[in-house]
Amino acid sequence: MDTTDLELLLRETAPQPSLPDRLAAHRERILAGEKSRRTRRLRMWAGSTAVAAVILGGGSAAMAASGMETPWGWVADNVFSVSNGAETCVAGFTVSFSEGVDEDSDIARETRAFVGSLDLQTLDTAQMEAVVRESKPTAQNESGDPIPISISDAEVKQFAVWRVSSELMWEHLEAMGYDAHLVGFNMANDECAW
Repeated sequence: MDTTDLELLLRETAPQPSLPDRLAAHRERILAGEKSRRTRRLRMWAGSTAVAAVILGGGSAAMAASGMETPWGWVADNVFSVSNGAETCVAGFTVSFSEGVDEDSDIARETRAFVGSLDLQTLDTAQMEAVVRESKPTAQNESGDPIPISISDAEVKQFAVWRVSSELMWEHLEAMGYDAHLVGFNMANDECAW
């Protein structure tokens, strides 16, 4: 018996993991419950997250940003890092625009200039961190019992910085006379171990 035969034998006799039968229904229940609680801006954030994936993969849209390179090699409008005690966790922030808004328009230039000028390390996020901790998300198991989701201090800090920055950006745009609903604020992080 050679190594190929041994490998085939091992694969054929290995136990197959069983997946929960109602996993898709459980996921749909969680997503449906979450959608009903979001406000207009939270829905825009969720849609903006999809745009962030395009920016991560496409590169060309990210290269139009202000030039803050992330550890992953793409360019963000601003970058924030926080320690989780064992390593440094990094988040890249990008802005996106509704369809029909030109990347070279006044609102795009103003938004990128403002976001790029924010000192994310010194933002006062204490109040938003408390809000994030209070609204700690929960999931439900198959029988409908709540299951709390644990969030580390580093993750709470990243999310709070994202929320405070986006609120500041939208307030700034409205003060400048722009329609803030045309702009999305996205975060991509390195998902380091919490």
